[in-house]
Amino acid sequence: MLKALSYITMAVIMIMLPMAIAYGEEDTVSRKVSESTVDVLIESVESLKPGETPPALSMEDCLSIALKKNRHRQVSALGIRIAEYQHKQALSAYWPELSMNSAISRTDEDVNFVFPEETSNYDIMGMQVPVTVPEKNIKVVDRDKVVGALEMSVPLYTGGIRSAIALQAELGVEAARLSSRRTDLQLIYDVKKIYYGAVLAEILHKTGKNTLARLEATLDLTEQLYKRGSGAVTRADYLKSKVIVESTRSMVSLIEANRNVSRAALVNTMGLPWNSHFDLAEESIPFRPSQEDVGTLVNASYRFNPDWKRLQTALDVAEAQIREKKGERLPKLMLTGTMWKMHSSYDGGIETDENTDGWKVVLGMQIPLFNGFLTTNKIREARSRLSKLEQQQILLKEGIALQINHIFLMMKGFQNQHAASQEAALSARENRELNIRAYESELVETDDVIEAQLMESFMSAQHHRARFNVAEAQFHLDFLVGNEIEKMLGETQYDDH
Repeated sequence: MLKALSYITMAVIMIMLPMAIAYGEEDTVSRKVSESTVDVLIESVESLKPGETPPALSMEDCLSIALKKNRHRQVSALGIRIAEYQHKQALSAYWPELSMNSAISRTDEDVNFVFPEETSNYDIMGMQVPVTVPEKNIKVVDRDKVVGALEMSVPLYTGGIRSAIALQAELGVEAARLSSRRTDLQLIYDVKKIYYGAVLAEILHKTGKNTLARLEATLDLTEQLYKRGSGAVTRADYLKSKVIVESTRSMVSLIEANRNVSRAALVNTMGLPWNSHFDLAEESIPFRPSQEDVGTLVNASYRFNPDWKRLQTALDVAEAQIREKKGERLPKLMLTGTMWKMHSSYDGGIETDENTDGWKVVLGMQIPLFNGFLTTNKIREARSRLSKLEQQQILLKEGIALQINHIFLMMKGFQNQHAASQEAALSARENRELNIRAYESELVETDDVIEAQLMESFMSAQHHRARFNVAEAQFHLDFLVGNEIEKMLGETQYDDH
């Protein structure tokens, strides 16, 4: 009895695995689902009515729907659009800036000029005659006036600041695209993992139901042998068998709940409404061991991994920031121009035809001389940021290689576990069949029959779990290397900068 309960405990552990998978295919997607087909699949799922048969979706179908409906992917696309607009803003610095200004003003008084009293001596026929000019109050500008001006400014030379900022914005677009690329890779990994986690949950559910059915048959046989009164099977054997059957029945209910949780997690990842229903078209987990060596995978990751390429982009941005800060030391050259028109009811003073309209062009230059070492320390800060990123690049390079090597070694271990568990599962099935035949002839104990049935169930679950581990490790390697998008969508491969 204790042995049987120990196997039940191990079975419970295997049962809980699909739930962990849900919240945490083939190794490549064999075909591209067309846009129209994806729309039809989405419509068939979202328009499903109660009582109708839900559609059966393959992993490729689920992945295609997720790539269209998942909100994280849409957010990434908006991030690219934002970065593109920021790039266009930076490029606007290369264009002239035009603005029109106009104003209607009224002051409390007219602008005036007081000509002081002045006495001058004039020589008239040899005589000095003094002439006094009295003080005059001259109106210069009327209190009411309308002024309009068209102004233009063109930066001719900014010391490299303008080009450095534009380059940073351009690299920002590339960084946004790499972030979107990583979102796609994460989505592909999640869908594959959760889909086959749901397949594993379905397999465990069927295994549990089959085990329950066999245990119920054993219970019936035990009851018959007990009531026959041969003495080989007692009422205690019958009661022990009944306890195991009811315990297994409760576990099958738990398996079914976990299967539903896996389905719900898949629906959420695909971006479908929470109450969507569909069946899984695939009934087994693919087993295709990787033939590549770990060195090839590590080298490929330095070409495709978006985290690695984003750090390379960040290094380029840091170098552009150094150029920007150095530009603050250089002279700035600006060309400005203004056209104006002024109107008022007064045509005297300075409000003459020559003054009320006109234009001017100014070529200005600014030469920074001293700002308390501010620019020097900005440059030092930018260089320190670059050095920090270079050190982080070394850490990331080693980290990516370590991750890939770890997953690769784990995958090899899972492959060995898969082979061993397959043999164990076949032996457990043969042992169960042998014990049942012997039990019918009252040649073995009841505990041996129950143990054999539970052992077969446990080894079958362990085998399918090992099969899933191999597939999940391959999905993880595809995610770390980063070339899964090229495999699936046939996009142009990214090359190093």
